[in-house]
Amino acid sequence: MSRNKIQFGRPKSRKVKLSELNLDIDNLSLEGRGVAKHAGKTIFVDGALPGENVRVKITKQHKSYDEASIVDIQSASPARITPACQHYNHCGGCQLQHLAPSAQLQHKQSAVLSLLQHMAKIIPVEIADPLRADAFNYRRSARIGVNRLSQSGTVIVGFRRRHSSKLLQISKCIVLPEYLSGLFDQLRSTLEQIENAKAITHIEYLQGDDCGALTFRCKATLSAKSQALLSNMLKKFKLQGFLRYDRGIEPLAGNSAALSYSINELQLNFEPGDFLQVNAAVNRQMVDRAMDWLVLNDTDHVLDLFSGLGNFSLPIANKVAQLVGVEGSDTMVQRATGNATNNNIDNCRFYQSDLSVDIKNHPWFAQSYNKIILDPPRSGAQQLIHNLIKGNGNSEGQSPSHILYIACDPSSLARDGQLLTSLGYQMQKFCVMDMFPNTAHIEAMALFCKITEQPKARRASKLIPH
Repeated sequence: MSRNKIQFGRPKSRKVKLSELNLDIDNLSLEGRGVAKHAGKTIFVDGALPGENVRVKITKQHKSYDEASIVDIQSASPARITPACQHYNHCGGCQLQHLAPSAQLQHKQSAVLSLLQHMAKIIPVEIADPLRADAFNYRRSARIGVNRLSQSGTVIVGFRRRHSSKLLQISKCIVLPEYLSGLFDQLRSTLEQIENAKAITHIEYLQGDDCGALTFRCKATLSAKSQALLSNMLKKFKLQGFLRYDRGIEPLAGNSAALSYSINELQLNFEPGDFLQVNAAVNRQMVDRAMDWLVLNDTDHVLDLFSGLGNFSLPIANKVAQLVGVEGSDTMVQRATGNATNNNIDNCRFYQSDLSVDIKNHPWFAQSYNKIILDPPRSGAQQLIHNLIKGNGNSEGQSPSHILYIACDPSSLARDGQLLTSLGYQMQKFCVMDMFPNTAHIEAMALFCKITEQPKARRASKLIPH
């Protein structure tokens, strides 16, 4: 009689031999990876494009899917191009530089429309042209990582490696403004001269119309000598400098210019740590299209939810009877209020509210609005929409004719769109916005209108021009 060997502790993991395969790539995932099928299992392939035949190596195996990397491209897509960035193969910042810009937009539009149709049974009545601008030198905000190696003293300044938490040494980032092309080398050489450079964990970059700023996140106070070194380096790029401690933000010596950007002939001031739309050119187009889609007039009462520093609110306030902006951050409410005052706009008011909880007792909710702007975080706005439209308890809900939804996550747009459809709205207009060219990140804008009579939805299939 055989006896089973008793084993204590965790069983030894089996080493699985990771094999190579030839695959035909069918499409792109939302994350920008090629998608193929093999033996009934989905395989996601980094860097592969639809229509390609590739030889791949399986890098990770999961129960329902596998992940793979390219060994050889045996038949390339005509949309494949040579990445412009020298760091592209290793940097995690961009995912789609190997795909032609027009094909990137076509993928992003098709991906969101497919998700809307299959997840929410939504087909927009009208699909507008995508909003886009230059594919490079567009970013006006970024987070730059810093790490001083203990043994060598070398300072790494850059972004995270692809599929890793480790930093990649960067010499130039071509999605940042051209005038910053030498910034990374200067940062590195300066930080290597600073005695306690390990106290600096990362650097936040923000760009206004007239000047930019770097904010150094510090775990410990920098000496006067270290601050002088940073200030002198920043002068070469005409950048403002700030130090962010747990106790707050402090300016480096020599700061003079205020940070601001213009939108619709208005000037909006901001400070380090504030949220800005990353792409200034696409942001201007987005605000213009929002105002056009909402068909604004001087009798409208507009509610702007997640209003930030007034990016939508203030241009729209100039066209309507009244605007109310609601934002979770009290700092941003103060910033928006100040921007309204500076631009002589007196028909808007901003409130601080936690929009993730019950809103029925907030004073702004008691007012009536005929048009609403929703610009929620990636998690979406399910509960907010439910409370907003259906009301709660003794509070009646709003019944706006137009709801403009700004989406930074396609799945949230589908979920929230499905809820709005159930509440009597139809997606009348839709467009994708290429706020982040060369990345897999997808943003979209949709206009939901209260249904009075059912218009016939049609499939609009606009080709994106090259």
